[in-house]
Amino acid sequence: MQPTDPVAAVTHPDPYPYYAGLLQRPFHRDDALGLWVAAGAEAAMAVLASPACRVRPPSEPVPRPLLGGAVGELFGRLVRMTDGDAQARAKRAVAAALDGPAETVAAEARRWSAALAPDGAGLDAYLFALQMHVVGALLGFARDRLPEIAERMRDIVTAIAPGATPEAIGRGHEAAAGMVAVTEALIGSAEDGLAGRLRDAAEREGGVDAAAVTANAVGFLFQTHDANAGLLGNAVVGLGARPELRRQVAADRTLLPGLVQEVLRCDPPAQNTRRFVAEDTEIAGQALRAGDAILVVIAAANRDPALNPDPDRFDPDRTDRRLLTFGHGRHACPGDRIALAIAAAGLDALLDRIPDAAWPERPLGYRPSPVRIPRFS
Repeated sequence: MQPTDPVAAVTHPDPYPYYAGLLQRPFHRDDALGLWVAAGAEAAMAVLASPACRVRPPSEPVPRPLLGGAVGELFGRLVRMTDGDAQARAKRAVAAALDGPAETVAAEARRWSAALAPDGAGLDAYLFALQMHVVGALLGFARDRLPEIAERMRDIVTAIAPGATPEAIGRGHEAAAGMVAVTEALIGSAEDGLAGRLRDAAEREGGVDAAAVTANAVGFLFQTHDANAGLLGNAVVGLGARPELRRQVAADRTLLPGLVQEVLRCDPPAQNTRRFVAEDTEIAGQALRAGDAILVVIAAANRDPALNPDPDRFDPDRTDRRLLTFGHGRHACPGDRIALAIAAAGLDALLDRIPDAAWPERPLGYRPSPVRIPRFS
């Protein structure tokens, strides 16, 4: 049975035949969802690049359930969740901070993959723990603080998720307040690391207040929590479905970067994203009005033949690969290099730890989340 709509498709065992059908209507109105749907690559890129399309409704920059607490304050300062001149300055500082030595990132990814990788049981926990330890270490947090950091980030992400209970939001506010306090202290004392580079880049940029620097340092953890868990998990699924490829990769680890990038294209963790029309505009020949909302179906656009020839073929050696998984335009994610390094190192360690015969052939299902994250136990 196919998914009922592109929102439900995220947790479907195989949504890709459904997405292929969406490509027949690359930009259309879904009255049942009350949204415009951009599935074709051209329409998706037009929406993501349009200055009329914002990441949050102008009347609700922070989700109402999060107002009045530390999670809402944190959310409202993330460059990913804001628009305008202040966002542009902060985004440039974030990008400059992330442009650090590649070998430092790779070394931390290898270190924590080797320390945390399970031999079978515990795979679900590993998906989430790995990137929290790697990014936390890159920020500059001490090794013994990283489990606490990971726990707090889990509570923050749970609070922000759609449909979070008042109890979960309350725990999120407490966790966010704690994260802000420890991150402020880290930024104030950091001489090196990602937190120090962000502080220095913000000072060079000018016009980025201290609260925004702290929020976006925490944002490095927030934005990788589910996304990297989904990327690594979907790579495990991809190798489970392709035993011959798994054995090739196990024998030749230089194939890992191309494999991870092909997972990002074929089975991305971020399957869709939303945009909100702030002023009347036209996209893909359709007149849109202020107040309209658009669902950009990244997972469908990545498999548009106009973007990638023979799009349903999984090919780690694919040349001229194009994907929208990290966005497009002014909200394109600058953390792609870190995400790829963590996933490749995480998969490398699993190939060493999990015997070929014990590699999971398929997931048990997918987590009820806006991000596509498989469950293995």
